[in-house]
Amino acid sequence: MFLHFTRVTFLLSGIFSFIFSVSTLSNANGQGKLVEGYIITTQKDTIFGSVRDEGWTASPAKIQFKKKESFVEEQYLAEQIAAFCMLSNKAIYKSKKIGIRNITLEQIYKTAPSMIAKDSIHIFLQEIVTGEKASLFEYVELTEVSRFFVEKEKQLTELYYYPFYKEVNNKKYLLIYDDYKRQLKSLTFDSETFKSPIPEYQEKSLKKYIEQYNQSLTGEIKVYVADDNKVKYDLDVNLGSENWNSPYLNMSNEFTYGIGLRITLPRRFQNRYFRLNVFMTPGLTIRYDNTYSEKITLKTFEAAMGSYIGSGVIRPYLGFNYSGVYRNYRSTFLGMHGGISYKRRLNLEVGHLANFYSVFGESEFFNKPRISLHYMISIDNLFKK
Repeated sequence: MFLHFTRVTFLLSGIFSFIFSVSTLSNANGQGKLVEGYIITTQKDTIFGSVRDEGWTASPAKIQFKKKESFVEEQYLAEQIAAFCMLSNKAIYKSKKIGIRNITLEQIYKTAPSMIAKDSIHIFLQEIVTGEKASLFEYVELTEVSRFFVEKEKQLTELYYYPFYKEVNNKKYLLIYDDYKRQLKSLTFDSETFKSPIPEYQEKSLKKYIEQYNQSLTGEIKVYVADDNKVKYDLDVNLGSENWNSPYLNMSNEFTYGIGLRITLPRRFQNRYFRLNVFMTPGLTIRYDNTYSEKITLKTFEAAMGSYIGSGVIRPYLGFNYSGVYRNYRSTFLGMHGGISYKRRLNLEVGHLANFYSVFGESEFFNKPRISLHYMISIDNLFKK
């Protein structure tokens, strides 16, 4: 038993080490895909080429760009160029200098925090809406919190929305500094016909608000929103080798196949996914006692969530999933899965690695993993066709 445990532990340790090694190498090499785009210089010249899409989870301060007919990528800081665009998803980023306010939910304040900027940075802000009167920009902090800015008459204004904890009489209260409501009223006062209510502090609501304001003054709406600002759906078709070891069911390299749905979150969360799967393992013999047995097709249902790591063509991924079996031929699983993906379309996966549910049942914590190959077919593209 100890020898079996040691071998399985060594195997799983090797799998996880390999996944994280690939992740580290991917990030170290600055992987990401080159997409068609352009940069705009500070002299307003447009240079076409390819932008390396790093799948940023926070607003970038620098980019890699390769000019047309060049084999060399060059790095550009936000203060060196005016803007860049990725044509594949119509994403426009403009260079801006903004103030930074260190207001965090991790700290409990005795008095209300100061709104005076502690520092300033040059950063690329994504342009969400642009019009003749006002434009809306999004800044994403390292903590993946969004801050929004409105530019009107060449004046960039941060819309203030800061939740914070304040201690009063030894009690902690959650307060919100939402001066953005007053700011929006002030910014839109020059339109007599504009009567829209103050929106929530969210991209979708603020985008609509600025669109309507521009339309009230000029009759025009110009909107630039990245195409990947949507939830994406993929059909998961897979096959592999199923394994399981328990008192009532033992499988060793049994052929399995399945189908499922992968839901990928939008934009900066695009590495994160939810997944629903049904796996079928045909031709299994279930023995109830020494005199009775039957052949079945084992049906396994899984719900999972996880994340791809990095931004390269080849990406490791890790996730957490629950799985149960029709008619309870096998015990419940609650634990980890992981693998390697090519363009997030072809996944080689190691399933049901470590079963945290084993403390409630008779299955082992380290069980024989399922090895499967998953091909993701874009449902969005199928409907477009």
